[in-house]
Amino acid sequence: MVVVTVASKRPAARERALAVLVASVLLAATACGLEGPVDVDATGSGGGTASHVAHATSNAAVGPTNAATGGGFVPNVPPTFTVTGRVVDQDGEPVAAAIVLQAGRSDKPTLTSGSDGSFTVPMVFDGLGLPTVVASKQGYRTAGLEFLEVPSAPVELVLHAARPPDNEAYVYGKPGKGKDPSTAYCGHCHDTLAAEFQTSKHAGSARNPLLQSLYAGVSLGYGDAASCEAVGGRWLTGHVPGTASDAAARCYLGGGVLPDLNPGCDATGACDDPALAPSKKPKAFGACADCHAPGLDGKAGDRDLLEAVGVGYEDGVHCDFCHKVADVELALAPGAGKRLRVQRPSETYEGGPPGGKLRQVMFGPLVDVPNPNMGGSVAPVFATATFCAGCHEATQGALVPGTSLAPAFAAGLPVHTTFSEWLSTPYATGGMPCQRCHMPASDALDSSTDLGTAETASITYGFPRPPEQLRRHIFQSPLVALSPGSLRLVDTALTPTVTAKVESGALDVAVSVANVGCGHAVPTGEPMRAVLLVVEARCNGEPLVATGGATIDDVGGAKAIGRGGVDATTNAQVLSWSAGASAASPGDVVRVVKPSGTFLDYPGVPPFDALAASDKGLPLLEPRGQATVLAVAGATLTLDRALPLETGDLIYLGELLATEEGQPSRALAGVPGLAFARVLVDPQGRRQAPHHRAVDVARDNRILPTKPHGSTHRFALSPSCDTGGVVVRARLLYRPRPLHESTLRGWDARDHRIGETTLTLPLP
Repeated sequence: MVVVTVASKRPAARERALAVLVASVLLAATACGLEGPVDVDATGSGGGTASHVAHATSNAAVGPTNAATGGGFVPNVPPTFTVTGRVVDQDGEPVAAAIVLQAGRSDKPTLTSGSDGSFTVPMVFDGLGLPTVVASKQGYRTAGLEFLEVPSAPVELVLHAARPPDNEAYVYGKPGKGKDPSTAYCGHCHDTLAAEFQTSKHAGSARNPLLQSLYAGVSLGYGDAASCEAVGGRWLTGHVPGTASDAAARCYLGGGVLPDLNPGCDATGACDDPALAPSKKPKAFGACADCHAPGLDGKAGDRDLLEAVGVGYEDGVHCDFCHKVADVELALAPGAGKRLRVQRPSETYEGGPPGGKLRQVMFGPLVDVPNPNMGGSVAPVFATATFCAGCHEATQGALVPGTSLAPAFAAGLPVHTTFSEWLSTPYATGGMPCQRCHMPASDALDSSTDLGTAETASITYGFPRPPEQLRRHIFQSPLVALSPGSLRLVDTALTPTVTAKVESGALDVAVSVANVGCGHAVPTGEPMRAVLLVVEARCNGEPLVATGGATIDDVGGAKAIGRGGVDATTNAQVLSWSAGASAASPGDVVRVVKPSGTFLDYPGVPPFDALAASDKGLPLLEPRGQATVLAVAGATLTLDRALPLETGDLIYLGELLATEEGQPSRALAGVPGLAFARVLVDPQGRRQAPHHRAVDVARDNRILPTKPHGSTHRFALSPSCDTGGVVVRARLLYRPRPLHESTLRGWDARDHRIGETTLTLPLP
């Protein structure tokens, strides 16, 4: 038993000392293999100081100080002194070119060991913490020595190699939620970082219900057999995500990764039914788990997403997985065990029994993390955008059996290109990697551990660092604000600019959208995302009728789509359209657009930037008219006005634009404006297809930095528009997922206002 006495007459000081000492003893006990409980006396009686605490490192020359409480060991060293010594490996062989420095000063120039492992390092001591010398080299665990006095002889720093291969028998640790009770959790020492991680999309990557429903081919919108079967679904028994083999009845509708990639597996039941015969069980998994659930015990990569249980399911892309990535190999496929080279430790402590306690390893960007309980090992890739490219860059072949890619993409279909988008921008050459925005610098911590301060600086607690070395582990996503009331990332990305003029009884409007605050295309990542530009004009408070220019295509969403003279005709205010009538309700809007025969040119994302306008896949659809549905009867709709409709015109059944932030997504196809998106197409020609089904890219007009683009529009001036001027408004809406897929899957779909510009133009 280790006994620690904390004596202080001040309750606040006693609590602080208690927290510090308990953490120290737990870390020390873990590192040194001490057994038994820790007994802490925090009665506050007497005036003594803490008793000696076991070292937190086998390499340490002295015990940790407890300067935070005014007691413990205080180094007896001058303000400056020099340490000489050698860096060797676990076999006693010299390690050349190791980085050697004083811990906590990695922002200062560092030295490297000579060919014989020798080094000489100048040290400083400002009266706080323990001066510590550290040696580090890629492929080795970092080592350190603390000093109570100037060493009288050269010292030795032992670097233990972190060698491949990956150890599939390793059991991943848990992140925790912060202030966790045991060192079994990252959040025991890294309170703030663990709590931040739990707010991130990385933490929920495996248990995301949208992912799980698309994977199994389930709709979340129907909760019983009758409603499911009424829309053509099958009420079947399937696997409950996050469990080993639990089953429940759900609505299977619209296909999914498992049924699409494993034809026939759902012939008699659901493809994810735990009771499915072994011969029928899916063999193709679309590599979903490689990035969404990479931290599964056992084999790294090529796993079924339904194998995710425990920490692999609850915590997704968790701490212990990320910090087991030794390097990123861009030439390989994305994900765990491929591009992300996972290396779980297999080395054990010397002198222990065969198969004894593993010598931990945690890869990361810092060169001075010598705590052996962590097994810190420097991996420079952590501080670069290449690390993020481990998952956020993907091309693929045709995944659905019997299909093939369009000839233009025979070498691979680009489905996630965030990394290559960044590479093409000034952000890459300007030294602004992904971490700069998505892991902003922290000014709330002195060290990556919450107990690490200038007073407690040591191998046990960590060392104070500049904010740029302390990155927040929020992995900030587009719709997350750093604090209540602050802007989200997506709010700072795009800016619309409006110009307008009145000429010949019409209002001509030009809108340009520039990416001014984002280091990649907007939107990026999941290819089903879109940004919608909506352009409106009003005079005397009344909307003006659009007569020319661009309109939003099917990416804006429609409750039904038809074509004049083919499946829809009009007679005065009556529209005969069976597909539209079956989906319409009074108050819906019918919009008619006319294909102009020309195509919009745009800068676009490669390879579309280099194509002729006719090959960029964005036809100009000009507005012809709009009417509101008053009544629906059989296959006809009664409208509030006669609607022009010619053969070949496109007709969209839609909804009015929402006026508030975060309202459910509306069907906006046919509205004056433009949709910015990468549009994937499946073998049946369905657009905005989930990427596991995709075989072609119809267009990619997403907005890159330095490459603004937009649209032009014309509105008719009404006779009553003679005073007060004209008000033009351009709005940008961020739509995380397509309306048609959200409707099919029962997903919550919302539009988010991310930019707006209003121009008031006086009439001549």
